Amino acid sequence: MDSGVRNTLLVTLALIAMVLGALVASVMLRGPSEDELRSLGYYRLETPRPIADFSMRDDEGRVVSRTDLEGRWSLLFFGFTFCPDICPTTLSVLNEARRRMSEPPNIVMVSVDPDRDTPAVLARYVKSFNPEFAGFTGSFDETVSLAQQLNVAFGKVPGPDPGSYLVDHTASLVVIDPQGRYVGFIKPPHRASNIVAITETFR
Repeated sequence: MDSGVRNTLLVTLALIAMVLGALVASVMLRGPSEDELRSLGYYRLETPRPIADFSMRDDEGRVVSRTDLEGRWSLLFFGFTFCPDICPTTLSVLNEARRRMSEPPNIVMVSVDPDRDTPAVLARYVKSFNPEFAGFTGSFDETVSLAQQLNVAFGKVPGPDPGSYLVDHTASLVVIDPQGRYVGFIKPPHRASNIVAITETFR
């Protein structure tokens, strides 16, 4: 083969390789589309929403506020320790998902039953699923204020026994970014593989 033709062919192949490389890189950097994220259950807000400061207690009895949600990604789940089904199922799925993550987010259960969920009760409950999980509890008004900001609804309903009660609540996972802003939510039913795939987009 003539050297000129060979050189031209090599240059052409090199240019093709560069173009293909750029296309692959752009796809990888682009990340999943909104439709792809929604197929995983993640609905991202168009504009992150700041969260007003709050004062609650964590499962070790320490005062926590909005700043405790800053510095890393967080997944908040509103639930309660007397929950018969949704809460233990969700926390089990979150535990499974966390074990598969190289850089897991902060995972917090915010109690919607502050009358019964003291810090000590929360500690025994959330740590039984994963020692890295945290629990927040506060006054009813403080809990309502935080829940409303994050589009979470909850309310007492009669329990199976006379005088007992349960708490109906939104089962979505609330996504908080490292700036402490509400940026989206993950709808149930929750699957560990989907949560892992969603958290990979946080980086």
